[in-house]
Amino acid sequence: MVRTTNLEYKAVRGRHVNIVDLIEWARKGEVGEVHIFNTVKELSDYSFANGKIYNRDQLGAGAVLTHLLRQLQKARREQT
Repeated sequence: MVRTTNLEYKAVRGRHVNIVDLIEWARKGEVGEVHIFNTVKELSDYSFANGKIYNRDQLGAGAVLTHLLRQLQKARREQT
């Protein structure tokens, strides 16, 4: 298992990025940055509007991705 340093943890804590965009960016080796959203609500709006979201079947047993999906769904419910 890969260990995360405290500095790395602090660098990403509180950042809101679309995981589909992040994975696509890494796979393609694209130049530039992945968009960082100011709030979970903004990320949720973007993710659902653009279909850039994993469904539960794609997540398998991944606890981290399941947690992230729950947060996006929660933000989406709160805006209605």
